[in-house]
Amino acid sequence: MNYNKYNKIIIFIVCCFLITTGCQKNQRKIKKPEIIPSLDVLYKSAFRAFEEGDWQQSLELFQKVETRYSFSEWAPRATIMIIYIYYEVGDYYKTLEYANRFKKTYPKNKNLDYISYIIALSFYEQISIIARDQTYAKASLKEFKKLIKDYPNSIYAEDAKFKIDLINEQIAGKNMYIARFYIKKSKWIAAIKRLEFIVKNYNTTIFAEEALHRLVEIYYNLGNINLAKKYAAILGYNFNDSDWYKKSYQIVGDKDYSTNKKEKLKFRERFKKIFSLPK
Repeated sequence: MNYNKYNKIIIFIVCCFLITTGCQKNQRKIKKPEIIPSLDVLYKSAFRAFEEGDWQQSLELFQKVETRYSFSEWAPRATIMIIYIYYEVGDYYKTLEYANRFKKTYPKNKNLDYISYIIALSFYEQISIIARDQTYAKASLKEFKKLIKDYPNSIYAEDAKFKIDLINEQIAGKNMYIARFYIKKSKWIAAIKRLEFIVKNYNTTIFAEEALHRLVEIYYNLGNINLAKKYAAILGYNFNDSDWYKKSYQIVGDKDYSTNKKEKLKFRERFKKIFSLPK
């Protein structure tokens, strides 16, 4: 038998085998088209999974509503549910991603106040302890203020105000933590800047009293008795029943710092009226 002819036959058989095998592999890769349920059935299934606590399944189904029925009125509702689920499981990165996308996709949606609230909450939930970085505290404060400004009549506005007070306490606490550190290190100028910052910007927090007292201590020890007495006067005028005032009084020794409570203005107004930082 001619060897060339024999080789050609072998090559032909091998080629046929490879072609057949390749076709079989391609056939295996071909998938049947996915059968998508109707919008009503799909959304109800997603919500049922949510109620049953199967949030992963719920997410997948809501995402199908969002993508397969993107022009329906149920698409933004599905996105809101996705945002809520991610928030509940603590995936704030995804929460913010979907929330910001929602605002761009549906700029006139009636639930934008809720979306703004969720964005603020996502930052709020990530606030660290006082001794650590307060980036998220500042971010959430900004978002809560924006919510109140943009949607003053929103049902979420009241809680936003409450959260703002808590965040202010957090930020003031951070500055007091740093001020105490500077005091221990006898870095008086740095400590004074932090304390005055608290008194000027966070005078409604629990740290305002201590900040005023620390200023009395520092200025008295530095020999600036007039400034020490000035801050003691402010402390006595606003917190004449506090232990911090009693401590300051023991330092400066003057009594005439209290005022009849009936003559007092509202707290914030009082501070604006009598307080001015030394130049």
